[in-house]
Amino acid sequence: MTRSLDPVLLDKHDRPAPDYGIFPGLVRFPEKLTVADYRLAAHGSNEDPIPKPLTVHVHVPAGLGHEADGATRYLACLKREMAIQGSLFDDDRRIERLVLAGGGVRRLDDDQLAGLLTELHRHFGLKRSRDRVFALRIGPNGLSPQRLTDLIALGFNRLAIDMQGARASAVDRLLEIKSTARPAYLHPPTVELGLRLPGRTSAGFSALLEGLVCLRPERISLSREAGRCTVAWPGFPGASAAGDQSGTPMRHATLGLLAQGVERLAREGYEHAGTGRFLLANDSSISACRDELEHETDCIGLGAGAISHVADGYYQNARELSDYHARLDAGELAVCRGYELNADDRVRNDVIQHLMARGSVRYATIEKRHRIVFRNYFAPELQALQEMAGDGLVDIRRDSMTLTPSGRLLTNRLAMIFDGAFGDPRPRYLQMI
Repeated sequence: MTRSLDPVLLDKHDRPAPDYGIFPGLVRFPEKLTVADYRLAAHGSNEDPIPKPLTVHVHVPAGLGHEADGATRYLACLKREMAIQGSLFDDDRRIERLVLAGGGVRRLDDDQLAGLLTELHRHFGLKRSRDRVFALRIGPNGLSPQRLTDLIALGFNRLAIDMQGARASAVDRLLEIKSTARPAYLHPPTVELGLRLPGRTSAGFSALLEGLVCLRPERISLSREAGRCTVAWPGFPGASAAGDQSGTPMRHATLGLLAQGVERLAREGYEHAGTGRFLLANDSSISACRDELEHETDCIGLGAGAISHVADGYYQNARELSDYHARLDAGELAVCRGYELNADDRVRNDVIQHLMARGSVRYATIEKRHRIVFRNYFAPELQALQEMAGDGLVDIRRDSMTLTPSGRLLTNRLAMIFDGAFGDPRPRYLQMI
């Protein structure tokens, strides 16, 4: 099936599109939302009949300065933020998922990491069951077998190894990490490869893939974003890391690399699971992926620039370190802008996330959840999809739509049609059924 991928067809429909990790995107976040709005959202989430579990994302930026007290001051502000945030959520809402990421993580030693975990447990409580997800993003140079053992002892069970600019020689490093991870019961790795990297060629990419498939990682992700290349374990959201973009492949060449990767992985038994992720065709890996996609939580973002998603709103902290420090030094949260979803946003977000994660949308699912008639509500979008349907990118039926293998390579582009910012500006009205 993947042999039918047509680079000319992909090139025809390929256009810049949001990544839809968040909908609506950050550019639509106004600054009128305040800390008071966030407090109200947190209170409302506690009042839900069955409150959602908590996910916490801790961001440690790279630009902490080279002075020793740069990290110390930042950690002090993080701990103040944990105390304030913890007071907003009920005591029985423990953290089930924790992600620690950012370029500054590599500067934290085990004592500092242990201190952060202690504060999180004090103010929130950390789930202790085996199904919890505690993820850490770290560079490979600082990850020796002993370091890996120490991180496991701290409670981390998912690691993301930043392999930006990886070439075929990086496979040896992955093999060493994998051989240590298996006995320690870390989850099998996901390898995420950036296509638009300086010096990335078809021959070099082929050599890298050849080594990786020999390792048989359960998940491989192909990212078209520039300057991005990470190795991650399941449950860990990849993060972009921009670098020197001179010599990066042009858009047409990147599409060629993408088609090359898809065909190679299909021959090795990998199935496309959407958003550039490929899973080995076994029940455990596919089941785990589905569980992650269906696991809805309230997400609390801690640190400069971090984003919280609580109830129906997104709330972003101040991005500049000086502003972030000043707000926490004053004893207040660092929330400075955000976006509260309205009814139309919620419908669109649901459709987009189904397309991104599953590659298909059953109309009845959206209709039942949002009380609309799908084909009426999204009539302009379905009309706009007709050309792509004619080119074999999406199969549109009376009760559903499904992206074809070629269409899944352009998932963001097709999802963009359902983003109200790019379509019919006329307001939509919920049609009760």
